[in-house]
Amino acid sequence: MLYRFFGILVLGFVVAACATPNTDNYLENVVLVLDWTPNTNHTGFFVAIDRGYFEAEGLAVEVIQPFEDGSITLVAAGHAQFGISFQEEVVVAANASVPLPVVAIAALVQDNTSGVLSLAEHGITSFAELEGRTFGSWMIPIYDEIIREAIRMDGGNPDLVEFVPNMALDTITAITLEFDATWVFEGWDRVIADMQGIATNFLALRDISPIFNYYTPVLITHTGSVHDPTTQAFLRASRRGFEFAQNNPTEAAHILHNHAPEMDIDILLASQQFLSQVYFHDTWGYINEERWMGFFNWMQENGFIAEDAENSGFYMTDF
Repeated sequence: MLYRFFGILVLGFVVAACATPNTDNYLENVVLVLDWTPNTNHTGFFVAIDRGYFEAEGLAVEVIQPFEDGSITLVAAGHAQFGISFQEEVVVAANASVPLPVVAIAALVQDNTSGVLSLAEHGITSFAELEGRTFGSWMIPIYDEIIREAIRMDGGNPDLVEFVPNMALDTITAITLEFDATWVFEGWDRVIADMQGIATNFLALRDISPIFNYYTPVLITHTGSVHDPTTQAFLRASRRGFEFAQNNPTEAAHILHNHAPEMDIDILLASQQFLSQVYFHDTWGYINEERWMGFFNWMQENGFIAEDAENSGFYMTDF
């Protein structure tokens, strides 16, 4: 599954909190807009809803799926208090000619779990070995340049790679019939391949350079809301939800499935087992400034933001 790049207009859905009522019987309504359909990147939020963590903080959380322009525009316009985005999107939005007032306040997953997937029979065991191959691309400049840079770092020539459009919804079929390799998230497509007994090679971007261990996905809010009590309450409840998901992956997967019954429970269980190991190391949500700025500087050096850009796009939140 691709979590980010198809701008599909879908209706939001409401998830009602179910637990012991708040002591003062008043719940503040807040909206969280996802980056894609519900998946295991989001499990902690659904756990926090299901187990009453948000309600204990005085919050009634409505979860909606993104409209065509994604979560950033909704949060910037004040139509949602929180959203799910990605470091690269936040940095670009915050440094646009007309900057959007959004900021990342927590990392949902501590390490970048994305990389390049190919069938094992293709023998692609390094980025340099993408030479002479076809690569299924979303045809978005920053992501193609990341792949090209990874190939260069590995001693290969990216000009010898053919980038072809990737419009596939089924990644496994695509790398079998349409192209040799493509960008995926390890906790989803690689998990599915393993479940299907398909031998694959996976090249993690974070392994080729720490620059590419950037933060994806992240929780965002409006820049004017970072100090609000509502934001701190939302972060506290979310942390509890992700801590539960890390320590109880099987139960957490079933909670997610209750809220997204259209998803295959076996895939959710396998994906949750993987992601529960990488949600966080010591503290959920932590954003390391050096890591964030390493990718920020790479974006700047490669022309994806202006040379004089100063808005790093994240706020160090202590909750």
